Amino acid sequence: MAKILSIEDDEFLRELIGAHLRNAGHQVVTCADGAEAIRSILAERPDLVLLDLNMPYLDGFELLKALRGDALTRELPVIVLSGRTDHASQLRVLEMGGSDYLTKPILVEDLLASVKRRL
Repeated sequence: MAKILSIEDDEFLRELIGAHLRNAGHQVVTCADGAEAIRSILAERPDLVLLDLNMPYLDGFELLKALRGDALTRELPVIVLSGRTDHASQLRVLEMGGSDYLTKPILVEDLLASVKRRL
């Protein structure tokens, strides 16, 4: 199936999301922060990115902006997974070119359906 990069600073969620994606047949690479994610994106060339907004070093908004500003990653699907439930954050992500916005806690079925739609 697809190679997915999951960027999540919470270790428990990072492992849980990775396990669900692997169980669905995907190859998963995980990162704990935005700076590590940039290196992984360039090295791994994922088919899709799952992105938390609240992270150390480089937050999700900054990372999404960097991805959309680079010709190599401009079209890379990015699904944001965030605890932010405010409409302003959701709208900002979509205006910046995010592919989808899911709020935590995330139902596994919703995550897998969003991944399937974006691949």
